[in-house]
Amino acid sequence: MLRRVYFIAKKEIIQLLRDRRTFGALLIAPIIQLIVFGYVATTEIRKSPMVICDRSRSPESRELVNRFVSSGYFIVEKYVDNLAGFDHYLDSGEAIIAIAIPPEFAREISRGSKAEIGIYIDGTNSNLATILMGYAQMIVRGYSTELVNNFFLDKGLEPPQLSRTEPRVWFNPELKSANFMVPGVMAMLTLMLLLNMTTLGVVREKELGTAEQLAVTPIKPFDLILGKLIPPMIIGYLIITLVLVVGLAWFGITFVGSIPLLYFLSFFFILACLTAGLFLSTFANTGDQAVWMNQVFAIPNILLSGFIFPISNMPKAIQVVTYFLPMRYYLKIIRGLFLRGAGFSQLWDEALILFVWSVLIITLASMRLKKRFV
Repeated sequence: MLRRVYFIAKKEIIQLLRDRRTFGALLIAPIIQLIVFGYVATTEIRKSPMVICDRSRSPESRELVNRFVSSGYFIVEKYVDNLAGFDHYLDSGEAIIAIAIPPEFAREISRGSKAEIGIYIDGTNSNLATILMGYAQMIVRGYSTELVNNFFLDKGLEPPQLSRTEPRVWFNPELKSANFMVPGVMAMLTLMLLLNMTTLGVVREKELGTAEQLAVTPIKPFDLILGKLIPPMIIGYLIITLVLVVGLAWFGITFVGSIPLLYFLSFFFILACLTAGLFLSTFANTGDQAVWMNQVFAIPNILLSGFIFPISNMPKAIQVVTYFLPMRYYLKIIRGLFLRGAGFSQLWDEALILFVWSVLIITLASMRLKKRFV
């Protein structure tokens, strides 16, 4: 058995090395995609365009606008003279948020009365609008608290002692988005590249006509599958290494776990990706069909695994579906290693699930293959 597996794996490696374009893409694509996703796929929102209608034109109103700008979350795109001027900028998308400061703003502050402002936000992107509304409320609340304290001090009174909260963020105290996204990109790239490599590798046997040659050899389906798994598994570890090196050296991400444990637990996810690719290849007869099937499998893994959207926010029925997606469990593993420094005792159950998942899928693939590709 081992001898048969060895020769199959050797054949796959020779074919991969001869295809220099494919081999080069496997090395370069993860780096390019990691850099793109590391900068683009971020939850940090900075310098959102803002339009201002300041009819107060007072030091108080200018101080409020300066609070918005100095926060780094907003940048003033334009000053307008009336509320009608908001329409053009919000409708065209040149501004996302508009602030209206009434003429009596400074007078109401000096009297100690309630001063109101208008905040208008483009709700086209509801998630972005919610985040910007939170930023705006935080800035206005901070400015209001300072005004209240100054009012009491001017009257010679002691400002009221309001309750204070001091949030402490564990594992990612800087709330750096790259620390959260780069491990997810590692899982996504590994899944997509290994799926394509494995599925297309089997379909290539059919398209080149070498499937018939394998069919008449004394090779069992399980031996053939194992032989085809070894070269992509090496590539999988190469992808993980590249992403890890680029993430640490380029993005300066945090990694507080054990690198040997990362490589050990990654084996189970790589195995899951490869077995999924082999199983899908048993349904495909052409490269186009294989690519389409890979997308059908990869997209739910990316969208429903918690890579971008929290699973807890999904409908209950969708949450049940996520239990069948291998990327869900690998994300827990790598984010636990990268950010929390989790050990094997906290992550062994995810690895076990991935292993059981892989055994079931490779069994189904062997049953469907039956030593025939055509």
